[in-house]
Amino acid sequence: MKLTRIEVFNFRKLRGARLDMSDKQTLLVGANNSGKTSAMKALRKFLKDRGGIDTRDVTASNWAAIEQIAGAWTQEAEADLSSLLAQLPFLDVWLHADTSELHHVAHLIPTLTWTGGLLGVRLRLEPKKGADIKAGYLAARGAAEALQPDGATANGFALWPRDFREFLDKRLKDLFELNAHLLDPGSFTASGAVSPPPLPPLSEGIGPNPFAGLLHIREINAQRGFADAGDGKGDDGELVHAASRKIASQIQPYFRKHIDPETEPTSDDVKALEAIHDAETTFNARLKTGFANAIEELEKLGYPGGLNNPKLFIATQIKPIDGLDHPAAVQYDISGGTSGVKLPESYNGLGFQNLISMVFQLMRFRDDWMQVGKFKSQAVTSDDRGIEPLQLVLIEEPEAHLHVQVQQVFMARAHKVLRNHDDLKKEDSAFTTQLVVSTHSGHIAHAAAFEELRYFKRELPGQGVVPTAAVANMTGLFGGDTLTQRFVTRYLLSTHFDLFFADAIIVIEGAAERILLPHLIQHHYLDLAAAYLSFLELGGSHAHRLRPLIEALGLPTLIITDLDAMAEVDKGGKVVKESALPCYGTAQTTANHVLKAWLPKLAEIDLLLAPPPKAVCHTAPDRPIAVSYQTPQTVTQGGQTKDITPSTFEDAIALANKEAVKEAGEAELACRMTRAFAEFISTAPTPQDLAKSLFERLRKSPDKAAFALDLLYIKDIKTLRAPPYIDTGLTWLASQLKSGEGAL
Repeated sequence: MKLTRIEVFNFRKLRGARLDMSDKQTLLVGANNSGKTSAMKALRKFLKDRGGIDTRDVTASNWAAIEQIAGAWTQEAEADLSSLLAQLPFLDVWLHADTSELHHVAHLIPTLTWTGGLLGVRLRLEPKKGADIKAGYLAARGAAEALQPDGATANGFALWPRDFREFLDKRLKDLFELNAHLLDPGSFTASGAVSPPPLPPLSEGIGPNPFAGLLHIREINAQRGFADAGDGKGDDGELVHAASRKIASQIQPYFRKHIDPETEPTSDDVKALEAIHDAETTFNARLKTGFANAIEELEKLGYPGGLNNPKLFIATQIKPIDGLDHPAAVQYDISGGTSGVKLPESYNGLGFQNLISMVFQLMRFRDDWMQVGKFKSQAVTSDDRGIEPLQLVLIEEPEAHLHVQVQQVFMARAHKVLRNHDDLKKEDSAFTTQLVVSTHSGHIAHAAAFEELRYFKRELPGQGVVPTAAVANMTGLFGGDTLTQRFVTRYLLSTHFDLFFADAIIVIEGAAERILLPHLIQHHYLDLAAAYLSFLELGGSHAHRLRPLIEALGLPTLIITDLDAMAEVDKGGKVVKESALPCYGTAQTTANHVLKAWLPKLAEIDLLLAPPPKAVCHTAPDRPIAVSYQTPQTVTQGGQTKDITPSTFEDAIALANKEAVKEAGEAELACRMTRAFAEFISTAPTPQDLAKSLFERLRKSPDKAAFALDLLYIKDIKTLRAPPYIDTGLTWLASQLKSGEGAL
């Protein structure tokens, strides 16, 4: 048995989001404020807490429709609650079960014809029995209008409730409750738009907890409350040592459930209890002698005393748990086992505390689920079905305080810790563990399989006041193209996963762009400098392979690439194609796969450079994706001014920054290409000669990265300007972020 899909509707940022569940672990990734927390809160409130939903959890853009529904209510008309419920939060859970698991899911089977496979359950807010939502609201409104017939005062004061939301702010929990309904497995769609299937006719609720005895859910939330031993007091003056004892606080409940010798004692427990009894007896004897004088002095006062008054007696009672109830219950040996020097838990780094704490919690979740040790005799499920066949563990932001390497180790080991039990290691185990992790760390994402990622992307709603979010599933993203999938996943593994957390993506050709673009952006494109940009270094021969991924992410993406002009040349009677300086009207073609196969899907240089030169870069018609390549730029040389089309980023930036190149070429350690460029700029008689010299030098033995590094040595880096084609692209990208189209 396993969870197959969870769909969230009308909950915070998730107006309609689909979360396909991986068999083992599912990672929620995305930029800040993209909806990951909304998804984790929805899973907690619907599945773990089974309640606690309030008006702040309703998607903000839904309130206009909700107010319209409530505003149409009158005393005479019957309220259409179905429209209202469709705007309130609900959760669809799809799971897969075999016929052998019938005894677990019998209450979830919608028809007698079910023979294994999918089962669906909808958890939604519904009016409580006997609750009349319409009557209550109209009565409250009527009472307010009777006392304030003219409505709000000039200074904005109005009696409660001014609208339906204000009414629900106070009354939602009194009037609504969670209820579950069965879904028709035939309504499940493998792909396509996220849309809730209709409930079967005459559907009746089956209660707020349809997964009792079926789902064992546990959570490690983001607020784990670690503190350093030297923190002392918090802002409010209270001691914070309790917050730093995270592992110690976990040990006590684990001890009570699995180890406590007073619960069904074994032979080993008897020895421990006898030792505690002996210690208690010895300590009581010492207390008796120690307090003897004090008690005698009290008795001289006449109380307590006499025949009818009890004698004062002081004794101790030692419980096994008491030995763990102190700040130093957990200690670490810092001597390497040589001198036995130990320090309390709070004296370790926050990262180590977090790691050990999370791993211990995972162990505790597993042992509680499997009823390890003495817990089995204490465990009582709500319906006496024994151990739940499915465990769901939620972890928010495990990367807190952890070093990069530790983040990856934890992610690689977390699911294994949850399965480290004899009954869970078996291939045919009847128990399933699924892990859901939300993270902001590219290193955490790096440690997971590409197919396990679920990307949360921000979207502007068609109507409403706040952005909502959608989820992109990385599974099956490349279809049957295994070659492309292999390339993309290996490329990301060898570089980084930060594009899953970025505001925008810039795809570049090579090292020179990677070195200089951040400086150009920092000094001349301030809107972009304030954004989180992910640079993907890919040549024009490979960038198009990222197309499915980039389109799925939906982030504003600028592809900066080269024209890669090719011309036919007769060599000894054989016509061959070789690279050429871009020139309009000479029947050149491009060798760049991005330009030919993606954007703008043109191969002829004449069409790519069609006069007049385009004022903006080519953009995708339905996505925030644009490509920018070399276009004619005005060059003045030897008293002549002419439009020149460069061939690469390096000659383009040289033509746009001639003085900077000359300065860089004068440096003692400047590379040969930088010195050659500087010489051409000083001696070339015309713009055409300069462009040709730069192009030939680039063909000869390009040292592009060294050239870019030399430019970093110039006195004022702010004087360096982007070539026109890059300026056009960066300006477009800044407008996308500023206007809110795409990510923001």
